[in-house]
Amino acid sequence: MEFKWLDDFMSLMELGNFSAAAKARHVTQSAFSRRIQALELWVGVPLFDRTSYPITLTEQGKKFVPYVENLLEMVKVTKEDFSRESLKTDNTVRIVCLHSFAVNLMPRLFRQAGTLLEGLNLALNPSVQGIDNHFQALLDNSNDILFAYNTKGMRPSFLLEDKVERCLVFKEKIIPVISPELLENHPKDSRYPYLAYSEHTFLFNVVAPLTERVGLPLEPVFETTLSESLIKMAVSGMGIAWAPLHAIEEELEQGLLVQAFAERPELAISLDIVCYRSKGANRPAVEQFWQGINEVVAQSGRE
Repeated sequence: MEFKWLDDFMSLMELGNFSAAAKARHVTQSAFSRRIQALELWVGVPLFDRTSYPITLTEQGKKFVPYVENLLEMVKVTKEDFSRESLKTDNTVRIVCLHSFAVNLMPRLFRQAGTLLEGLNLALNPSVQGIDNHFQALLDNSNDILFAYNTKGMRPSFLLEDKVERCLVFKEKIIPVISPELLENHPKDSRYPYLAYSEHTFLFNVVAPLTERVGLPLEPVFETTLSESLIKMAVSGMGIAWAPLHAIEEELEQGLLVQAFAERPELAISLDIVCYRSKGANRPAVEQFWQGINEVVAQSGRE
């Protein structure tokens, strides 16, 4: 159970309408509906009568209200007691990003920033599971910074767009790669083994439409959620994979991987990597980080 579900419950109880409650909670209606359903599944009983308009509580839902009110008040008081003073002087910047960003991109970015981030404690959480949740965490002051691809499925909903600000950090390419040995020894007129992203990952939604549209001779043999795993499999000669350039610079430089279908540049996918923060983020540490990243971007543009 997630505490935000309790706020969702109270919002729907007060407004009696999924659309209005979702807007008040800064999420899409479909995401909000899923969260209410998840809460009902956790509790084990239906909490709302959806046959009435406006939507009303069931008898079980009415009994649930005082428990929710007590829990939310306890959480609020606890959080305020422990964070009110510390956040004013805390030099920690809480950052959420993809695992591949944490392994390959963030170290390079922090190194480029150098003294611009001096004195900051950078707390990196390599996880983007449920992008709506991470944008909500920015607004709730549970996280400070979010790095994500600027692509469908990873952008803030239209309800949140005016509540966050963003900075374009890098322009990224995702390219098909293969080991030189497999490229040289693969029989002509046969399908290439294909190392794919799992269906529930956002990169699947980026790469799969391309491979389906162009009709490449690929035979799926492996899938995973992690770019790093696909890259290691490709280096081992197990197949072709689409990988972000920031994650394979060393492999390309050392000749462990080469671009597959190099004669077809349209198979490279271009994406922007952006950095987000809440417009209400005014802690000195967050402001220093934001200004530092913007300066790194400006310096890169000048170079």
